[in-house]
Amino acid sequence: MRGLIDTHFHLDMYRNYEEVFHYLEKEKQYTLCMTNSPGVFMSCKDLFPNSKYVQFALGFHPLNDELTLNDIKTFRHLLNSTNYVGEIGLDFSKKKGLERKYQIEYFDEIVSLCAENNKLMSVHIRSAEKEALQIIDKYKPLKCIIHWYSGALNLLYEFSRLNCFFSINANMLKNIDIIRNIPQNQLLIESDGPYTKIDGKKYKPQFLMREYELIAKALDDPDLIQQVYLNFKRLLIMK
Repeated sequence: MRGLIDTHFHLDMYRNYEEVFHYLEKEKQYTLCMTNSPGVFMSCKDLFPNSKYVQFALGFHPLNDELTLNDIKTFRHLLNSTNYVGEIGLDFSKKKGLERKYQIEYFDEIVSLCAENNKLMSVHIRSAEKEALQIIDKYKPLKCIIHWYSGALNLLYEFSRLNCFFSINANMLKNIDIIRNIPQNQLLIESDGPYTKIDGKKYKPQFLMREYELIAKALDDPDLIQQVYLNFKRLLIMK
């Protein structure tokens, strides 16, 4: 089905990325493609033509331990070349990645820049919900999507209070309480492909309709496609 929206996807992680890109274009699947560094963002912008349906986000992933102060400088320089930022965030769940103090320092600056310039952010948070909440509350960006939220329900309510949106995928259905507590008007759909599976198979864009179907069934929401469309449209025009 044409016109579906995927708010978190990793096109650069597919070996057949050109084939995937052309499929997204042909099917008119509006897709936000994450990157994990300014360098990867620049490579994607050079590699792929401008597209109405495939949009690349400027990334600075907390688990990318190759990022340096020079990369944050490049990030600042590139920010005005896109309306989308991601994947960014905080991840204290693993020993790898940037040191906590640098994660917090960079995330604080990035959220500040996004709030100031009204950029849409896709935010990764693992075992750092309180720290991320504090920074988001500090700057109150208008266009914040929390990707694959897995924290406590009481903090979910706090992110919701700050008007954050939440992008969910079918792999999250095992934590159905989280999904059911997301306000309907703050709900978006993501695939996080290729890091997820649908019906036991590695995600590919041909499965996006199935993604919607599984989530709609779990939420008993036959109007999910329309609701996500309206939510995303509202998010894009926030000022």
